[in-house]
Amino acid sequence: MKMSKTVLSFCAGLGLLAAGLLPGTAAAQDWPKAPVRIVLPFTPGGGDQVFRIIAPRLQDRWKQPVVIDYKPGASNIVATDYIVKSRPDGYTIGVTGATVANNPLFYKTIPYTYDDFSGITKVVNLEMALVARNDAPFNTVPELVAYAKANPGVLNWGTGGLGATYVGFRQFMYAAGIDMVHVNFPGWSQALSELMGGRLDLVIDPHDSSVQFVKSHRMKMLASFGPKRIAGFEQIPAVNETYPGVDITPYLAFIAPKGTPAAILKKIHQDTVEVLGDPAIRRQLADLGLNAATSTPEETDRAFRTETVEWARIARQIKLPPPQ
Repeated sequence: MKMSKTVLSFCAGLGLLAAGLLPGTAAAQDWPKAPVRIVLPFTPGGGDQVFRIIAPRLQDRWKQPVVIDYKPGASNIVATDYIVKSRPDGYTIGVTGATVANNPLFYKTIPYTYDDFSGITKVVNLEMALVARNDAPFNTVPELVAYAKANPGVLNWGTGGLGATYVGFRQFMYAAGIDMVHVNFPGWSQALSELMGGRLDLVIDPHDSSVQFVKSHRMKMLASFGPKRIAGFEQIPAVNETYPGVDITPYLAFIAPKGTPAAILKKIHQDTVEVLGDPAIRRQLADLGLNAATSTPEETDRAFRTETVEWARIARQIKLPPPQ
């Protein structure tokens, strides 16, 4: 008896289902068969600590090397563009965050859209700090503002690229009525090096990048730039205690090229969430001023889009120049 193509296809599908070999499922069962690359948008020592902590744990789970690949530049655009153009097979994933949401404020042309990548999960919320060179003639935010008003245009400040930190500090200057010269760097490590060398007055950066230098008295911390004081530095106020509404909480998240099989994305998500749920890992991150934070893929994608709207509102409020 002849069977129709529909019946044959249905039977074949049942056979695959019974064997656990439906497309995507089979890919996830077999994945990974080779090293997995995590592409970071910053320089070594400039925000990579969390991934150096969790990469060995992911490697243990995946039984394959996890390689960290640095591709800094253009406020995450270089790294994100590389990720979206990679083969969507789960062997190249990347890291981005709030910066991808505010890049439209600075660049007229961006070589990708949100539709070119898939969010996997948030990894951490970053504690932001305002640090100054040790011999700066101010030790608090009010003293900084008073000095900047008495010496307009004399002080300079640095960031590791344009993005949330840049907009956040511009928001602070707007609220305080002061003006300082911005110096842009490819990554936070270069900015901090210039600060310790006495060639830069201020840096706003993730606390995990500067905390070791603050503790060793190679620079001083003036304030938290987040919504609250930083654990372990509770004696140092947050900027929003003086200027309400001025605070930023950037985050870092895993993304993958659009078209990566859903089952692989699910496995990366589940394994990352479980690693970040380990109390020992959370303690390591907390010691660096990092707060483990996870989200569903849908929540991750939605965060990029909603934050673009919010950053655009702040840009209008502080009269940020239009993108070039």
